[in-house]
Amino acid sequence: MELNKENLEKYQKSVVSLELFKEEWRTKQAGLENKNAELLQKIDHLSDELNNQKDELKVLATEEFTKTGEKKLIGGLGIRVGVELNYEDERAFAWAVDHKLCLQLDKTAFKKIAKDQKLEFVETEEKITVTFPKEIKFEA
Repeated sequence: MELNKENLEKYQKSVVSLELFKEEWRTKQAGLENKNAELLQKIDHLSDELNNQKDELKVLATEEFTKTGEKKLIGGLGIRVGVELNYEDERAFAWAVDHKLCLQLDKTAFKKIAKDQKLEFVETEEKITVTFPKEIKFEA
């Protein structure tokens, strides 16, 4: 390819054509969405309902784990227990500077250290996460 008027004109025609195709697509997509507004509303409604059900199941699963300590629950639901660190960034940064770790707080490195060492300004909090399998299965 050579840098010349013919190639630049060809390029410009392609740019214009692409914009026209995109505009045509947007028009057709808007028409499709208008024709299927009821279906889209059903999808949105069911998605919201599903999210609410999932939130309720998370609460129930967390309660079940709290009672029994079991991490493998009915239907393949699972429990992961992790540690969440709560601290003030300024204090963590000051600690990191005192320990010559950085000029800027490396949160990932700090969290690893804070999980292993007891730092007086870091509070640990158990974090429970409920996991969902791709397909809910019940043992026979």
